[in-house]
Amino acid sequence: MKRALRILALAIAMALVAGMPLAVRPVAAHQQVTLGEFVLTVGWRDEPAVAGYLNGLDLGIQHRYSNGTTVWVVGVEGNLTAILSTGPKNVSKALDPQFGRDGWYTFDVIPTRAGTYTVRLKGHLDTTPVDVTVTLDDEVVPASDLDFPVADPPASDLQTQLDAANAAIAGLQLQLALALALALLGILVGAVGLAMGWRMSRGQRKTP
Repeated sequence: MKRALRILALAIAMALVAGMPLAVRPVAAHQQVTLGEFVLTVGWRDEPAVAGYLNGLDLGIQHRYSNGTTVWVVGVEGNLTAILSTGPKNVSKALDPQFGRDGWYTFDVIPTRAGTYTVRLKGHLDTTPVDVTVTLDDEVVPASDLDFPVADPPASDLQTQLDAANAAIAGLQLQLALALALALLGILVGAVGLAMGWRMSRGQRKTP
């Protein structure tokens, strides 16, 4: 009986160890912000963040009581809103709780441009007002930084290049037509000049 209990305990311990990577995700490029008794951990949900691929906010909220107890804060998604910004562009997002991660919240987004993004969190946690802007440390990188092998250019880029080539050809054709017209005009003027000179020379020879 004792042996069976030891085997069961060992199996439970192994299951807990195996499940830890699913419950605790790395937050290497996350920032922490302290607001009163609350600590906010903010970053991208998937790192590195890649332009053109689905990602989202990774927001963890802890309540650190004065007696040293720390608990994850759940059920506050309705108390906070998030505003994601890059350059002059911004979008307001509602928060959703993350499945299987108490105290963690997110929203889905596909960052379309490489560069630096910030998120502004507004609202309240209990009686603590929240209005903080955090720069997401992990910059969004272009997909080309990770592509292998090098991706073929999209059809839109090929069409743009083709349109530019056609415009250049049309410009060259116009220049060629103008050059030919000027050349013909020059030949015509030269021919008229020769004819007039020949006629004048004949008239001078006939004069006694």
